[in-house]
Amino acid sequence: MGAILTPAPMAAVSDEPIPRLIRRFERLDGRLVASVTGTGVVVCLGFIELLRSPLQQLSRVTVELLAVRALLFLGPLLVSLLLLLRDGPLLLAERRSRGGWGAELVASGLLSVVLLLYFMAAVIITASLTLNQGDVVAEVAFLIGQLEPARFAAALVRAGLYGAITAAICLQQARRATSGAMAMASRMSRSFLLGLGLLVFLDLLWTIAVDPLRMGGR
Repeated sequence: MGAILTPAPMAAVSDEPIPRLIRRFERLDGRLVASVTGTGVVVCLGFIELLRSPLQQLSRVTVELLAVRALLFLGPLLVSLLLLLRDGPLLLAERRSRGGWGAELVASGLLSVVLLLYFMAAVIITASLTLNQGDVVAEVAFLIGQLEPARFAAALVRAGLYGAITAAICLQQARRATSGAMAMASRMSRSFLLGLGLLVFLDLLWTIAVDPLRMGGR
């Protein structure tokens, strides 16, 4: 994540929505993808070990499914925070009215969705390789087949929403009058803490209120 906190050059940037969307997606580079997939691998390995050690009576397939489904739930939060760390300085460097936020919110939401796909691909492949006792390709196909379409779609929607929320937090913080390196660091820290707190709250609200209702209707 070495260059995650470095904002992109701001010279000669159009204020039109489409160029701004293109500019943000041009920052979907190898370092960001590597950060997201690396996080998926590390978190998946830790989750599998956490499940496997105290729950040795569970089958290998059960451990894989528990890890993949749990990380599908956590994925939107993790990828949105990683995107905030990478693009936060870019958004904090701009002071624009709320009427000009649209392109940035859409771009952050879409980027978060794309990053969730990379994250889950890393999780599924890692789970298949870690507990593999046969054909890796077949295990990957099996795990993909076990992802409930409704739950996967909900995770994609949450990722898009969370990405837009974190962008909105940064854009709001950018409207503060202070400038300079210390002020930027302070706004970045505040944006991250606000984003983390709000997204954890929304995840908790989803767990308590929304998910049980959906599951109850099955």
